[in-house]
Amino acid sequence: MKTLLLAASLLFAAGLSGSQIVVFAKGEALTLEPNGPPPARPADPIKAAFLAGFEAEVARPAAFAAPDPLSAPPEWGRAVAGAGGTIQYHTDFAGGYVVRVALHGLAPSHQYILTLNGNPQLPGNDRLVDPVPGNPQERYFDFLTVTTDANGRYEATFGILLHPGPYGVRFYVKDTDDFKIVLYRDYFKFAVK
Repeated sequence: MKTLLLAASLLFAAGLSGSQIVVFAKGEALTLEPNGPPPARPADPIKAAFLAGFEAEVARPAAFAAPDPLSAPPEWGRAVAGAGGTIQYHTDFAGGYVVRVALHGLAPSHQYILTLNGNPQLPGNDRLVDPVPGNPQERYFDFLTVTTDANGRYEATFGILLHPGPYGVRFYVKDTDDFKIVLYRDYFKFAVK
Protein backbone atom coordinates (compact mmCIF):
# COMPACT_ATOMS: atom_id res chain seq x y z
CA MET A 1 0.00 0.00 0.00
CA LYS A 2 1.96 2.99 -1.33
CA THR A 3 0.11 5.59 0.74
CA LEU A 4 0.68 3.71 3.97
CA LEU A 5 3.26 5.53 6.06
CA LEU A 6 5.53 3.54 8.32
CA ALA A 7 7.29 5.48 11.07
CA ALA A 8 5.53 8.57 9.69
CA SER A 9 6.92 12.05 10.04
CA LEU A 10 4.47 14.59 8.64
CA LEU A 11 4.81 18.26 7.74
CA PHE A 12 1.95 20.66 8.43
CA ALA A 13 -0.08 21.17 5.27
CA ALA A 14 -1.39 24.68 4.74
CA GLY A 15 -5.15 24.78 4.71
CA LEU A 16 -8.18 25.16 6.89
CA SER A 17 -8.08 21.86 8.69
CA GLY A 18 -4.57 20.50 8.21
CA SER A 19 -3.84 16.88 7.39
CA GLN A 20 -6.29 14.03 7.86
CA ILE A 21 -4.53 10.93 9.14
CA VAL A 22 -5.69 7.46 10.12
CA VAL A 23 -3.49 5.64 12.63
CA PHE A 24 -4.06 1.88 12.51
CA ALA A 25 -1.26 0.88 14.90
CA LYS A 26 2.08 2.10 16.21
CA GLY A 27 4.13 2.94 13.10
CA GLU A 28 1.21 2.35 10.71
CA ALA A 29 -0.60 5.45 9.48
CA LEU A 30 -2.36 6.57 6.32
CA THR A 31 -2.65 10.21 5.19
CA LEU A 32 -5.80 11.06 3.25
CA GLU A 33 -5.07 13.31 0.30
CA PRO A 34 -8.01 15.74 -0.18
CA ASN A 35 -7.55 16.09 -3.96
CA GLY A 36 -5.70 12.85 -4.57
CA PRO A 37 -6.91 9.41 -5.51
CA PRO A 38 -8.73 7.41 -2.84
CA PRO A 39 -6.32 5.46 -0.64
CA ALA A 40 -5.85 1.74 -1.10
CA ARG A 41 -8.20 -0.14 1.22
CA PRO A 42 -6.57 -2.14 4.00
CA ALA A 43 -7.11 -5.90 3.65
CA ASP A 44 -7.99 -6.20 7.33
CA PRO A 45 -11.79 -5.71 7.66
CA ILE A 46 -11.52 -3.88 11.01
CA LYS A 47 -9.02 -1.39 9.58
CA ALA A 48 -11.08 -0.99 6.39
CA ALA A 49 -14.26 -0.29 8.38
CA PHE A 50 -12.51 2.26 10.58
CA LEU A 51 -10.99 4.00 7.55
CA ALA A 52 -14.45 4.20 5.90
CA GLY A 53 -15.98 5.64 9.07
CA PHE A 54 -13.22 8.23 9.43
CA GLU A 55 -13.48 9.23 5.75
CA ALA A 56 -17.24 9.75 6.17
CA GLU A 57 -16.60 11.82 9.29
CA VAL A 58 -14.07 14.19 7.72
CA ALA A 59 -16.14 14.54 4.52
CA ARG A 60 -18.75 16.59 6.40
CA PRO A 61 -18.41 19.37 8.97
CA ALA A 62 -17.51 17.49 12.13
CA ALA A 63 -19.27 18.10 15.43
CA PHE A 64 -16.28 18.21 17.75
CA ALA A 65 -16.52 19.15 21.40
CA ALA A 66 -15.26 22.63 22.32
CA PRO A 67 -11.46 22.98 22.14
CA ASP A 68 -9.50 21.86 25.20
CA PRO A 69 -6.31 23.91 25.69
CA LEU A 70 -2.94 22.23 25.90
CA SER A 71 -0.65 23.65 28.55
CA ALA A 72 2.89 23.35 29.85
CA PRO A 73 3.25 20.23 31.99
CA PRO A 74 3.97 20.32 35.70
CA GLU A 75 7.48 19.62 37.06
CA TRP A 76 7.81 16.33 35.14
CA GLY A 77 7.89 18.06 31.76
CA ARG A 78 9.70 20.97 30.13
CA ALA A 79 8.06 24.34 29.48
CA VAL A 80 8.56 25.94 26.06
CA ALA A 81 7.96 29.71 26.16
CA GLY A 82 5.08 30.66 23.87
CA ALA A 83 4.03 27.07 23.10
CA GLY A 84 0.36 26.17 23.16
CA GLY A 85 -2.39 24.44 21.31
CA THR A 86 -5.73 22.71 21.53
CA ILE A 87 -7.34 19.37 21.01
CA GLN A 88 -10.95 18.79 19.97
CA TYR A 89 -12.35 15.29 19.99
CA HIS A 90 -15.46 13.17 19.77
CA THR A 91 -16.60 11.77 23.09
CA ASP A 92 -17.43 8.53 21.27
CA PHE A 93 -16.71 7.09 17.86
CA ALA A 94 -17.04 3.66 16.23
CA GLY A 95 -13.74 1.78 16.23
CA GLY A 96 -11.47 4.45 17.63
CA TYR A 97 -10.73 7.97 18.74
CA VAL A 98 -11.11 11.05 16.52
CA VAL A 99 -9.16 14.15 17.55
CA ARG A 100 -8.24 17.45 15.93
CA VAL A 101 -4.82 18.75 17.08
CA ALA A 102 -3.55 22.31 16.63
CA LEU A 103 -0.11 23.26 17.97
CA HIS A 104 1.81 26.55 17.86
CA GLY A 105 4.90 28.18 19.35
CA LEU A 106 7.05 25.06 19.12
CA ALA A 107 10.48 24.74 17.53
CA PRO A 108 10.28 25.22 13.75
CA SER A 109 10.67 22.20 11.47
CA HIS A 110 11.11 19.95 14.50
CA GLN A 111 9.77 16.51 15.36
CA TYR A 112 7.38 15.83 18.25
CA ILE A 113 5.68 12.65 19.40
CA LEU A 114 1.92 12.67 19.99
CA THR A 115 0.89 10.36 22.84
CA LEU A 116 -2.14 9.04 24.71
CA ASN A 117 -1.11 8.21 28.29
CA GLY A 118 -3.20 6.13 30.67
CA ASN A 119 -3.50 5.62 34.40
CA PRO A 120 -3.91 2.21 36.09
CA GLN A 121 -6.84 3.64 38.08
CA LEU A 122 -8.72 4.84 34.96
CA PRO A 123 -10.47 2.95 32.16
CA GLY A 124 -8.61 2.10 28.97
CA ASN A 125 -5.13 1.98 30.49
CA ASP A 126 -4.94 -1.77 29.82
CA ARG A 127 -5.82 -1.20 26.13
CA LEU A 128 -2.88 1.13 25.42
CA VAL A 129 0.20 -0.26 23.68
CA ASP A 130 3.29 0.14 25.88
CA PRO A 131 4.12 0.12 29.62
CA VAL A 132 5.73 3.28 31.02
CA PRO A 133 9.41 2.56 31.84
CA GLY A 134 9.79 2.23 35.61
CA ASN A 135 6.00 2.05 36.07
CA PRO A 136 4.75 -0.98 34.10
CA GLN A 137 1.20 -0.69 35.44
CA GLU A 138 0.77 2.63 33.58
CA ARG A 139 0.52 2.36 29.80
CA TYR A 140 0.79 4.74 26.85
CA PHE A 141 0.50 4.91 23.05
CA ASP A 142 2.93 7.07 21.03
CA PHE A 143 0.60 7.19 18.06
CA LEU A 144 2.60 9.37 15.66
CA THR A 145 5.74 11.45 15.24
CA VAL A 146 4.94 14.75 13.50
CA THR A 147 7.01 17.66 12.22
CA THR A 148 6.13 21.31 12.78
CA ASP A 149 6.22 23.79 9.93
CA ALA A 150 8.75 26.64 9.57
CA ASN A 151 6.69 28.68 12.07
CA GLY A 152 6.55 25.97 14.76
CA ARG A 153 2.95 24.99 13.99
CA TYR A 154 1.23 21.70 13.30
CA GLU A 155 -2.41 20.89 12.60
CA ALA A 156 -4.15 17.63 11.74
CA THR A 157 -7.26 15.57 12.35
CA PHE A 158 -6.58 11.99 13.44
CA GLY A 159 -8.61 8.83 13.50
CA ILE A 160 -6.84 6.42 15.86
CA LEU A 161 -7.93 2.77 15.79
CA LEU A 162 -8.37 1.56 19.39
CA HIS A 163 -9.99 -1.36 21.19
CA PRO A 164 -13.61 -0.76 22.22
CA GLY A 165 -14.47 0.53 25.66
CA PRO A 166 -14.19 3.66 27.82
CA TYR A 167 -10.92 5.59 28.14
CA GLY A 168 -9.54 8.11 30.63
CA VAL A 169 -6.21 9.41 29.29
CA ARG A 170 -3.85 12.34 29.08
CA PHE A 171 -2.69 13.81 25.76
CA TYR A 172 1.06 14.54 25.48
CA VAL A 173 3.29 16.35 22.99
CA LYS A 174 6.86 15.08 23.55
CA ASP A 175 10.06 16.53 22.12
CA THR A 176 12.09 13.92 20.20
CA ASP A 177 15.38 15.49 21.38
CA ASP A 178 14.92 14.61 25.05
CA PHE A 179 11.48 12.89 25.17
CA LYS A 180 10.28 15.54 27.65
CA ILE A 181 6.61 16.46 27.58
CA VAL A 182 6.28 20.05 26.34
CA LEU A 183 2.47 20.30 26.12
CA TYR A 184 -0.29 18.24 27.66
CA ARG A 185 -3.98 17.95 28.43
CA ASP A 186 -4.75 16.38 31.79
CA TYR A 187 -7.13 13.43 32.04
CA PHE A 188 -10.20 13.48 29.82
CA LYS A 189 -12.69 10.79 28.83
CA PHE A 190 -13.95 9.31 25.59
CA ALA A 191 -15.42 5.99 24.48
CA VAL A 192 -14.72 3.67 21.57
CA LYS A 193 -17.88 1.96 20.35
